[in-house]
Amino acid sequence: MTETESTRILQASLSLAASLLEAADEPSALRAVMRAGCEVLGADGCLFMPFDEFAQKLTPLEFGRIPASDSERASQPSQRQKCKVCETRHAGRECALLQDDPDSNFIHCISMRARGREAGLFSFVFSSEPRLDESRENFLSEAMRLTELALDAFERNHFIRSMQYSSPPAALTEEARSLLPQIEYRAILGERTRLAREIHDGLAQTLAFLKIEIGRAESMLMQGKSEQAARILKDSSRTIGDAYLDARQAIENLRRAPDDHLATWLDQAAHDFEELAGLPVEVDLRLTRDFPDGVQAQLIRIVQEALTNIRKHAQANHIRLAAWEDGEDTLIEVADDGRGFRPADSVAAARFGLRGMRERAEAVGAEFQVTSCPSGGTTVRVRVPSCVGANS
Repeated sequence: MTETESTRILQASLSLAASLLEAADEPSALRAVMRAGCEVLGADGCLFMPFDEFAQKLTPLEFGRIPASDSERASQPSQRQKCKVCETRHAGRECALLQDDPDSNFIHCISMRARGREAGLFSFVFSSEPRLDESRENFLSEAMRLTELALDAFERNHFIRSMQYSSPPAALTEEARSLLPQIEYRAILGERTRLAREIHDGLAQTLAFLKIEIGRAESMLMQGKSEQAARILKDSSRTIGDAYLDARQAIENLRRAPDDHLATWLDQAAHDFEELAGLPVEVDLRLTRDFPDGVQAQLIRIVQEALTNIRKHAQANHIRLAAWEDGEDTLIEVADDGRGFRPADSVAAARFGLRGMRERAEAVGAEFQVTSCPSGGTTVRVRVPSCVGANS
């Protein structure tokens, strides 16, 4: 796969994330996935087949070139049951969905989950055998994770609406009740903006950098400077890898539910980091307190940012995540034995996002401290006073 193709797949991932955030309902979210999947895989079309026969929340959908016979067959419960138990996800004309389609010769299916169980199947159809390399498979996997997140969000919104409008509190005035839809809309819009910012931050700059670097490499090749071009492409490949991990982390951030205990959040952050970076984390969590959702969200983002810095810059061999209670205060610490830096250096501070972490801490009334020196490792510590609203 060329660097240009890798960049295109990364752009498609970001575009899909933005489309899912803007989606008004389940069908529009599913069509966004189908459109992005066809673009990345080079498929002629895509058929979505729901498995939730009882709730009937999702309906069959199609995108691109899908023969009417395929669409009609997919709407039949008997065919959906066959596809649900089928273990062959990549097939040729032996697939029942292709038997009446003279133009489609291959099909690739990927299952979609919602509410913790398999809820449907995306079937991509091709006129020629598709290229399903690791990058495209990773794209499909991440697309399914984003889709599950989006559908879960729609489910929660439906529940909230039913609770709000089935029996509004008697104490509310008629005017207050009339404002409920506006309040809900503003809350959803604010959350979408926050999520979009999480996905966008850093990745847009990375894509801009890659575009410039690939242009430089092309220029070098035209001048016959293949060695310089190879170095640029190698560096760009490493940058793409980092951007991919950033996107994975952003998705994991979206999946973290604010009703989890703080210790659970921190343990999951360490697990996610180990999975993404391939580096073990020593975890020492001795917590009995929790904090309000907004406070815990900021604390976990600080920890994730500290871990991201370690992955990108520290070149560390040992990483430790600890949290404990010191009297009335709660302390959270992320430490590594990497190459370190000088915190007073404004360039380094910007590079490692120290200002953003400090602002997050101050926003919830916590104290932020970073200790580091060249070749001496780095320690990030947050002290949270009990007065910010901890609960036993």
